[in-house]
Amino acid sequence: MTRRLTRRVRAAGRALWRWSSGRTPSGDRRSTARFLLGRMLLLPAVALTVLALAATAYFNLQGRTEQLRDRYAPALVELTHARISLTLAQYEAERRLGTGEDEPLPQTALVGLGERYPSLLTEASQSLNNAAQTKALGKAQEQEVRVISGLVVAYDDWINWANSHHGSDELRRAGMEYATGLLGSGRGPIDATSPALLDRVRSLEKELRADVDDLSAWTALPVGAASAALLAALVFTFTVVGTLNFVRGQLRIRSPLLTVFAVPVLLVLVVLAFGAAGQHRAQQYVRHTAGNLGAVSVAHAAGDSIKKEIKSEIDTDTLIEEEDEQLAANLRDTHPGTWASAAALALAIASATTVACGFTLFHYGRRHLAIHWRSP
Repeated sequence: MTRRLTRRVRAAGRALWRWSSGRTPSGDRRSTARFLLGRMLLLPAVALTVLALAATAYFNLQGRTEQLRDRYAPALVELTHARISLTLAQYEAERRLGTGEDEPLPQTALVGLGERYPSLLTEASQSLNNAAQTKALGKAQEQEVRVISGLVVAYDDWINWANSHHGSDELRRAGMEYATGLLGSGRGPIDATSPALLDRVRSLEKELRADVDDLSAWTALPVGAASAALLAALVFTFTVVGTLNFVRGQLRIRSPLLTVFAVPVLLVLVVLAFGAAGQHRAQQYVRHTAGNLGAVSVAHAAGDSIKKEIKSEIDTDTLIEEEDEQLAANLRDTHPGTWASAAALALAIASATTVACGFTLFHYGRRHLAIHWRSP
């Protein structure tokens, strides 16, 4: 079985070589004019096929990297900011107004909720608006952000209602319970048919992380196009070598010029391979950062520990900013934009040299072609 397969492979190889070098099954050379005319058209066609397939694979990767870098990464950063700001706003409201049997702070009667709570809520609303403007969200997701923004307003109304009734334990506690349940911090009455505010934000983050996973994974289009490009490159190489053999044997011409024009087609695959590796590294880092952002949380400092809560807020904001800065730095380090420019330049040069291959063969065989065209 193995010997038979080996014989078939060898027979196929010999047949391919006879075809590429312009020989008949008996070993004779084919018509010079017809052979050169065919190769004038075939070499550029195969070369352009190689370039088209390689470009399809590469620019698909590049497009997904741009989406991850310009849309999904900023959207996830903003949603994380919104989630943390809402959590901290709840902590501040609880500290000011109390929870359960806890009494509100004495200064609440004078200064109300203070400046920190409305500032945090404003930050959350702004982050939600920024996330919607990144164009990473689908129509349903944009609608969900609008629902979340509406729930933030409703949550704020209940907190302010509880604050306006801080003198009545019953009304204040009822307002805090409704606000807490609406937020979804794990306390207070929650309507099981309507997901709480924080649950909606977390669900949206999860959906975007799933999109990031899809965009950063190898898919059928780039893998299939790259594989087809490699196969076409092998056919192109075999065809060029056979053509050089024919030109040398039939026309007594050594053709370094044809070799020079053919080499860029193969070199462009190397350039695009390095570029694709850089794009993929960038995608994987976005995926890694998305996972880290999903794990960001802020601990609740028990009691009247405003200093601890502010420190926790600063530490959490710093963590988010560090992830964002490291992501931007890593995307710069992989030079996806630079590789895109290099890929476009390499493809342009290789496309020009493929046409030059055809003109070179026309130059070699112009006399034979003239005779062939004049003959009846």
